[in-house]
Amino acid sequence: MSCNATLTPTQEQLNHEIRTFLTARSGRTLTSAERGVYERLRAEWLAAGRRARYGTAPAPRPARPSACGARTVSE
Repeated sequence: MSCNATLTPTQEQLNHEIRTFLTARSGRTLTSAERGVYERLRAEWLAAGRRARYGTAPAPRPARPSACGARTVSE
């Protein structure tokens, strides 16, 4: 995600992040740590779709490193 990204990314932003993540690792099996990152991103992507579709409040997100090098804050 970019430095200007919202704390609650849209489904489109997460889709881009997932594609970028997997493209960088194409041609090989994900490590267990990478699989965990992928599963977290996919869960966030699904939640973003539910928020968009049903207008539910965003679920709290755990802090994780941002593209800017700083840690994002939990909501």
